[in-house]
Amino acid sequence: MVVKKIIKILLKYPLKIANSIYVNRFYRKNLGRVYEIDNIIDHLDSILVFSPHVDDETIGLGGTLLKGKNIASKMALVYMTDGRGSTSNLSSHRLIEERKREGCRVKEAYGFEKIYFLDEPDGGLDSTKDKLIEKIVDVLDKEKPTIIFTPFLIDGHRDHVETTRLVIKALEKWDTSFSRIYMYEVNSPILPKLITSLTTMGPSLYNEKGKMYAIFKSQWAMGFDAFRLMDRGKRLLIEENKTYAAEVFVKADVNTAKAMDLALEAEGFNPNDFKQLSSQYNLILSFMKNKKKKKELSDRVYGILKRNDKITNL
Repeated sequence: MVVKKIIKILLKYPLKIANSIYVNRFYRKNLGRVYEIDNIIDHLDSILVFSPHVDDETIGLGGTLLKGKNIASKMALVYMTDGRGSTSNLSSHRLIEERKREGCRVKEAYGFEKIYFLDEPDGGLDSTKDKLIEKIVDVLDKEKPTIIFTPFLIDGHRDHVETTRLVIKALEKWDTSFSRIYMYEVNSPILPKLITSLTTMGPSLYNEKGKMYAIFKSQWAMGFDAFRLMDRGKRLLIEENKTYAAEVFVKADVNTAKAMDLALEAEGFNPNDFKQLSSQYNLILSFMKNKKKKKELSDRVYGILKRNDKITNL
């Protein structure tokens, strides 16, 4: 254990440099594409965020939510799982309680009017559970959102993928014409060709989002600085880098999202095939593990987005 700590200390700064170079090269080579930039912010109204775990909402769209705090008419947040799967020295019961307290701090920090805890077991989210789908339909009925945020379907965590599958199934029951689903990136980098929309962050907003990570004290094993580096790298997606940092989204309507999910299922998609980003120590691995498979899956999704005119630069 001591040797492992020493190795981490020795690798810390060389890894930061290597990660920065890798991330910048990854995003810079995708210059020239056209995205909806801050279009989400221009049309915020009633926001509903689905977050598999406490902290996913901040990783994926903290900057967007901070902008929405002063624009949207109302915002609501749904936590899908109880958080017991986090790495911690606490008992499961105490960890669940602590994660809920952190969720309540998130509610206050972003100005959510309502927060829902669905309390599904962390790591065991199941999109085939009819009762769970009905719970989500009930939330949709109460909140009547005009925009929904949920994780992107190609992700390295089962709960993230199952969350969006549940949202799709609930929307099929609630409103099949719903067209403003924004899928956000959590622990698995989205290939730029799939990105449809970006939210930009200046230095002040970027730092404000960075301070939000202090809420998640139970997540001591997470290296949130890796996600901050990713946000900085995404600025390179914008011509002439006219921003300091950015968050990325894949926009879809219900039918497009459903088609994407079916295509991924047909390709044998398994979240465990990919490495979740959790710190500077596995950042490059999160890009590289099963890179070819991820490209193949992304190509299938790209074809669906293109066919349904969700990609703006064809």
